Amino acid sequence: MSRIANQVSIFDRVKDLGHCIELVSMDPHFHNISIGLFIKMGHLKIWSYSKLEGVEDRIEQIRDRCVLLGDVDPVAGTANQLKLKSDLVLDRALKFMFIAAVEKDPEADLPTGKISAPDTKTKLTFVIDGSEQDGRYIYKVSAEGDSDRSVMRIRAAVGGFIRYADCVRIDKDKFAFPDGRRYDKFARLILPLARNISAVEAQLEQADIAGQMNTQTLGFAQS
Repeated sequence: MSRIANQVSIFDRVKDLGHCIELVSMDPHFHNISIGLFIKMGHLKIWSYSKLEGVEDRIEQIRDRCVLLGDVDPVAGTANQLKLKSDLVLDRALKFMFIAAVEKDPEADLPTGKISAPDTKTKLTFVIDGSEQDGRYIYKVSAEGDSDRSVMRIRAAVGGFIRYADCVRIDKDKFAFPDGRRYDKFARLILPLARNISAVEAQLEQADIAGQMNTQTLGFAQS
């Protein structure tokens, strides 16, 4: 196949895949291949141009990890597809979900039970509880431990959810997802990021640069 024909084929494939939510430039757990998460008509698809033996199994492993990390369901009969639990598309939450599924240890146990995370700037531990109120599921952020900055840090954490999940601030310590539904997995996933927006923004900028470099080469890393 000529170079021009190959480029056309790749462009057609990307068009068929839909909008790219995230492209991880190097999978540290599978030969440093590039791998992407795409969305089209409410369905998510994990895709790589790599032809290496075992890539299908790795993609399925990532897909299954996404189910554990985020509020998404596997599509029956597929190994690389997911569907959203609602019509709400949380681009950044899906991005964080996919990055964690690819880059973190695939054998590591994931936290369950109480939704909590230590604060990086104090000795506090953030805790999230939720309840149904007036037709919406409201999440409340509290803090365990002692710090004269607890009120400020709680407000900052709520601000992180507004930033990364388009959440609505209900009060200084409360928020709801845009559609008012319950998304405990996304809440657990985002909490460690919500506590330190500046550091996360720097990491996202670096990841975006790497992703842009890869997409400009037309086809990710295929080795």
